[in-house]
Amino acid sequence: MDMEVYKTMCYSLAKAYTTGVRLYQDEMPLYYYSPYDIEPDPLSPFLHQIINCGHEIGIISTLLCQFYGFLTLKPGLLLIIGPTCALNNDKKILDGLLELLQIEPKERKKYIDWLYSAPIIHVDRLAWLLISLETVLLGQEYTVEDVWIEQLPENNQCSVQMEYTGNYMNNMVDMGISQAVKQSISWEQLVTSYVEEGNARRLRELFSAPPKVYMGENENDGMRQRKNRSIGMVTSAARAAIRGGMDPQQSFLMADIYIQKLESVKEASAMEEFTEDMLLDFAEQVERLRCPSGKGSSFCRMCIQYVSQNIFTPIRVEDMAKELGYSRSYLCSHFKEKMGLSLTQYINQEKIEEAKRLLQFSDCGLSEIAGLLHFSSQSHFQVIFKKVTGMTPLSYRKKRKLLK
Repeated sequence: MDMEVYKTMCYSLAKAYTTGVRLYQDEMPLYYYSPYDIEPDPLSPFLHQIINCGHEIGIISTLLCQFYGFLTLKPGLLLIIGPTCALNNDKKILDGLLELLQIEPKERKKYIDWLYSAPIIHVDRLAWLLISLETVLLGQEYTVEDVWIEQLPENNQCSVQMEYTGNYMNNMVDMGISQAVKQSISWEQLVTSYVEEGNARRLRELFSAPPKVYMGENENDGMRQRKNRSIGMVTSAARAAIRGGMDPQQSFLMADIYIQKLESVKEASAMEEFTEDMLLDFAEQVERLRCPSGKGSSFCRMCIQYVSQNIFTPIRVEDMAKELGYSRSYLCSHFKEKMGLSLTQYINQEKIEEAKRLLQFSDCGLSEIAGLLHFSSQSHFQVIFKKVTGMTPLSYRKKRKLLK
């Protein structure tokens, strides 16, 4: 099989199981993909023992009770999938793993969130996946009992940890709910960390293959549970965006608009899509503050941040120049040189972006939106909106409503 086909297969497996999948030629990494932005690879401390175990197919469990499955595709070429969610929260073991991986102290919380938000995959399900791949790709037949399962590293804790894992898997009703709640919390913390960083790209990757999130136990009103969860995510995202540098007034106004809008959503699938769009919106706002239009200069970032933080106030170039410590002429000429458009054009562009959000997610009238964004009049707002978007505000609102 061609190596590109192997890589495509690994990418699909990673998406399907929401975890990392790798290809190794002996001990040389050939390919690695995970829907999570996880570096370094948590597999690293266990790689040598997998490669040198003497088995062609198998599953190992770490002291955190994470599973890794492996399969030899051809001599020297190894596929490794995992980890599954960490089931053991022993702080000493966790700290030891972080030390082995050389995780910087400031990155540890996010890394831990990832370890506990990884998917919960029953060991038998992972075994059957490996058996299916072995049968289809290599024409060899195995049973679950044939798949080698061994605790790594070997020590006196092995039997205790394996018993813990077995008890967990045999008591999903009691322990599964607790773990699912923990996984959901870790997942949401990971998501909001990407909002705070303005990392919209990684959010899109996560949303392309999200884990199943625990919603609660009230079967009589599942939609209400989804709405409550979305409201919580809106609030968390707004606070994360503020920590990322977004103006608090703008962030909380966005949150209010989203909360009002989500109450009208009727379908579960639409609610999930709405929540993802909301989180991406907050992340993109922070991203534009931190690295506007791909321009990395501190001058540009300072200007963009000023506009963002004053989007709901009258922005006068003279006031902006004075606050940033430049002359009006230098501010305008240097901004156009760096950004490729005039400062006035940029301010109008950003106000129209905010107007588009208000048109889509609120019932504010045109005069109210024009007033909120401090256009001189409703007609001036309509002229600028059409100049920037190519359509009138009402046409835009109608189009976006039809898409929902």
